[in-house]
Amino acid sequence: MMTTVFLTELFGTMILVMIGNGIVANSILKGTKGENAGWLAITIGWGFAVTIAATISSALGGMAHLNPAVTLAFVVNNWTTNVGGWELLPIFLIAQTLGAIIGQIILDIIYMNHIHVSHSEKRGDLVLAMHSTGPTNRNVFSNLFTEFIATAVLVAAILSTSRGWLQDFEFMGPILVGIVVIGIGLGFGGTTGYAINPARDLGPRIVHQLIPYNKAVKVKSDWSYSWIPIVAPSLGGIVIGAVFLAF
Repeated sequence: MMTTVFLTELFGTMILVMIGNGIVANSILKGTKGENAGWLAITIGWGFAVTIAATISSALGGMAHLNPAVTLAFVVNNWTTNVGGWELLPIFLIAQTLGAIIGQIILDIIYMNHIHVSHSEKRGDLVLAMHSTGPTNRNVFSNLFTEFIATAVLVAAILSTSRGWLQDFEFMGPILVGIVVIGIGLGFGGTTGYAINPARDLGPRIVHQLIPYNKAVKVKSDWSYSWIPIVAPSLGGIVIGAVFLAF
C-alpha cells in the first residue's frame, strides 16, 4: 500500500508538472513555437495536465491526489474511519513534492535552449514564471484569499466526484476535475497564477533556486511569496474536507 501510494503520487505529480508547466514554458519563453500563446492556452493546458496525470496515476493503482491540499482534504474528511489516515500523510506529501521536482528538472532539460535565450534577453522573470506562481499585485490578504477560494473550489469538485450520480461514473472524475481546473484558471487565475497545489509550486521553485542558471541574469526565486501558495491551498483543503465531513 505505502509503496504504491508513494510511486503513483510521485509519477503522477511528475507528469502533472511536466505538462502543466510545460504549456507555461511553451507559451512564455523566448523562441518557442508556442510563444505568446496566451492565457487561454495555459489554462486549457493545465486542465489537460490534471486529467492526464490523474488518469495515469489512478490506472496504476494509486489514489491520484497529486496535490497536498487534496490529500489533506481526504484525511480530514475520512478521519473518523481512518481511511487514508494521518499515518500516510508524509508518504503523500514527500512523493508529491519529489515528483514535482523531478518533473521540473526534466522540463528544464527539454526547454534548456529557450531558457538560455530568455536569460540572454534579460527575461529571467519568464524563467521563474515557468517554474512557480506569482501575484500581479502583492497583497497578503488578497493573495491568500484568492488561493484559498480557488483551492476550495477545486477540492470541493474532487470530493463531489465520489458522491451522488458521479460515483457511478468514476472514469469521469479526472475529466471533470480537469474542466474545473480550466474554469478556476479562467475565473481566478489572473491574480496569483492559481497555484492551488503546494507541491506544484514548491517543487519547481526549489529547482529554480538550485539549478545554476547564469547568475548575472537569473532572477531570485521569490521565497518571500512562496509561503502563500503553500499555506492558502492547504487551508482550503482542510476546510473543505471538514465541510464535506459535516454533510
